[in-house]
Amino acid sequence: MACAVQKRRIQLTGFKKQEKEAIAELLLTLDCVFIDTEQYRNCTHLIAKQLSKSEKFLAACAAGKWILTKDYIINSAESGRWLDETTYEWGYKIEKDSHYSPQMQSAPKRWREELTCSGALGAFHRWKVILLVKEGDKRRDSITRVLEAGKAIIYPPQKEVRAVTHVFTDNKSVTIEREKCLFEAPYYPVQYIGDYLFEVNNEMNHLLAEQEARDTSDMQLVAMKNALIKHMYFTQVRKKQGYTFYVVFHKYLPFQVKNIDLCRGILCILEGLVEGHFFTDVITELAATQKYFIPPVQLLHSLLEHMLQGNTDTVFSAKFFHILYILLQLDPPWKSPSMLRYYLEFLQCPICMKGTWSLLEMLVRSCLYCKSFCHAVSVSEKKNEQRVVHKTLLKFFFNLVKAEVQALTRRLCEGANSQLLQVMPQTVLLKTFWLGSETSLLFTKYINILVDWVIHSYREKFKTNDAFKDEVAILLIGILGTVVEYWILSGFMMDRNVLHQVADDLANYIAISCDDFSTQELKMFICSIPSLWLQMFVAEAVFKNLCLRRNITISAEPLSLHKIVYSCLPALGEVGMHETGKVQKVKKKKIGQWPCPESQRALLMLNGDKQNQTKRLPDLPELTFNKFPPLSKKLRTKAEVEMSNTKENRHPLDEEMHFYKTNIKGETALHIACIRNKVERLIQLLPFPGTDINVKDYAGWTPLHEACNHGNTVCVREILQRCPEVDLLSQVDGVTPLHDALSNGHVEIGKLLLQRGGPLLLRQRDFYGKLPLDYVESLPVKQELLDIVHPKETVKDFCERVEKDFHNQQRELWLILFNKMLLNFCSVYNLSSPSPLSFKAHLNSLPLVAINGCKLKSRSLTDWLVDLYVGEVQTFQKLPEFIQEISGNLKKSFGEEIYPLLATLETIWLLITEYSY
Repeated sequence: MACAVQKRRIQLTGFKKQEKEAIAELLLTLDCVFIDTEQYRNCTHLIAKQLSKSEKFLAACAAGKWILTKDYIINSAESGRWLDETTYEWGYKIEKDSHYSPQMQSAPKRWREELTCSGALGAFHRWKVILLVKEGDKRRDSITRVLEAGKAIIYPPQKEVRAVTHVFTDNKSVTIEREKCLFEAPYYPVQYIGDYLFEVNNEMNHLLAEQEARDTSDMQLVAMKNALIKHMYFTQVRKKQGYTFYVVFHKYLPFQVKNIDLCRGILCILEGLVEGHFFTDVITELAATQKYFIPPVQLLHSLLEHMLQGNTDTVFSAKFFHILYILLQLDPPWKSPSMLRYYLEFLQCPICMKGTWSLLEMLVRSCLYCKSFCHAVSVSEKKNEQRVVHKTLLKFFFNLVKAEVQALTRRLCEGANSQLLQVMPQTVLLKTFWLGSETSLLFTKYINILVDWVIHSYREKFKTNDAFKDEVAILLIGILGTVVEYWILSGFMMDRNVLHQVADDLANYIAISCDDFSTQELKMFICSIPSLWLQMFVAEAVFKNLCLRRNITISAEPLSLHKIVYSCLPALGEVGMHETGKVQKVKKKKIGQWPCPESQRALLMLNGDKQNQTKRLPDLPELTFNKFPPLSKKLRTKAEVEMSNTKENRHPLDEEMHFYKTNIKGETALHIACIRNKVERLIQLLPFPGTDINVKDYAGWTPLHEACNHGNTVCVREILQRCPEVDLLSQVDGVTPLHDALSNGHVEIGKLLLQRGGPLLLRQRDFYGKLPLDYVESLPVKQELLDIVHPKETVKDFCERVEKDFHNQQRELWLILFNKMLLNFCSVYNLSSPSPLSFKAHLNSLPLVAINGCKLKSRSLTDWLVDLYVGEVQTFQKLPEFIQEISGNLKKSFGEEIYPLLATLETIWLLITEYSY
């Protein structure tokens, strides 16, 4: 192909630095152009150190160029002229002992001669190619240069081309593109280009047959996965009737109602009404014409600002939210990217304009912490009405994100054959809780804060029967559950296994955060979690923690049906035996030693107060109380050690600050007055506007805790008399004010607390599982304290009753946790329904393998979700055998309490018998 008159254009491939430099020096003595680049540049001669599938080697081969050994340059330089290329060409001699095949050795010579004889422009001159390799992939440019060197015509994937001959792709996208039926041409892996140039036809056909078999297997696997996702979620969508309200409208209305721009005249009228503060007329006009246009965000912001300022009545508020819900029904955020931007622009403070998270934070600040909303006008008589408006707006946000998740669920079920997403689905939920760089993590900063809100809201809910607090708690746990559902759905849509982040990070953090809940409160909390996934993983985390405290070993594997049945169920039987016998008290670990993520809960141990800094007279001799230091003293002592270096150089007057300010430990003026027994100062502070008697320092101690701990009886009496809202159940690691008082020998204070708080105070347990009376060794003193709330009961009877009730509640909690794990697991994977037909057909074709001593179908299907489901189905089929084996032991351990669980297991048994897998 090279002409004698043409100046030689030389490229090198395969040479290291020193050898390459030596050859380059020789080329300077010859008449040529040396092209020193990593890419192929249409050379006339390629000098190759060895046979390879590099870009330059393949391109030169496809173009029919001379591919020569380095001896050609050396000998030509010695001769002072260019020699004939024939004897130096790769393929001139075929080495029998070479690890390169004869076909590969002869390829350069074979293609040069074939193209010279035929006059063809290149090895690929008849090819019309579609290249399905991602933009930005380094291989794409290299493959393109090789194909162009062989004179293939390359078309962009978006262009409709008839008579495409080759579609090149990587293995990940081949199945997806073929399913979409975009191109009728055969699909090839990119490696086929080198195989085509180097191998003979029968070997190429063998490779193509293998690739075709792999493609067919991949298609079957994708079909199985799509069927599995539909199987898992279709039933759930039908069951979640509460989610369908908004989605029904989305399915039928958005594409039937045509939204048109608001004419300038009507818009001017509405703007004039807003300027004149005729907001009621604006609401009426919007409600009448909303079906025909989308209200401008600025107009909605004007109404929202007016409403947040407390200038509206109940009717106006109801009409405004009616407009928002109609908007959500007709034009939801998932309708188009522009509508998503519309909602994100609307869902922010109309004055601050700091984004959706900032608005959500302000709403929770008002509803949960009774703090002022940003830019709100303080009107004391309308404060409660404003909080109701804030709660209603919070509820709208919850309904919006819940509808988003339901729309995604339907999209996953109806469009499971679509191409996998590369990023998380764009939603209001995503833009609220995930920053740009955090989408690979579930436990982001904002979700951490959301969990803290949830835990705090439930603490407030358990204190009173306030319906407002109850609804706020339900809304927040609903939002958290929606976040988890969205995260898992996104994982399925992106083909990522994200379940471990829910179990290992989020659920463990929740379990640790609610560790101070009573048994009854913990049951109520877990049962109120709306997300089946989250409820299941939280139940598992609590179950593991309870097992850890009782030295019961369970499997450390991720949650599976096998783990639930073969590890958790035997542990449940062991617990039943333990609880029915003599209860052995087991000390818990400190928070800092728990295997949990770093969190704000770590602040619990950071600060506190020096124990017994001031000299005091005990109410009773030291012999009356236990010799070991109480938990409250240990917490305070540990915190004091950590703060000692900071406190050394501080002036005492630094702590005398205004009541709403705090010192370095988070102590307010109320804390300091109670610590130092400054009764007059305390009386002065209590009636002051804004005073919160339940305020906590950084370690969680309240002023009442400090007064009880230091034995300041008068301070305690003043607080109880002047503050009906004081929280007698406030605790740090279970240490209530009554624990604090009795563990330090302050019986008189204990009597005051019991007279005010009643018998409930005596049933509270601290981190060690100790009741307040457990810190009193003197039986007469115990009886004296008990007589205040239970005058006709002995200490022995009281202790036996409390212990019995406590362990009954414990057994009930264990059963609930196990139920939530088992039933939710069967529900989220829809194991109680027949498997999809594609599963049955494919499973029947799999070979039998020995697993746990049983012959089961092979599970090496190369897809994490399909593999997981196949394993769960196999375990599910063996449940009847295991149920029979263990039900007798459970009856002995739990008695009648186990009957509901056994009934559930028998129902599952019947389903397994009815359906054939």
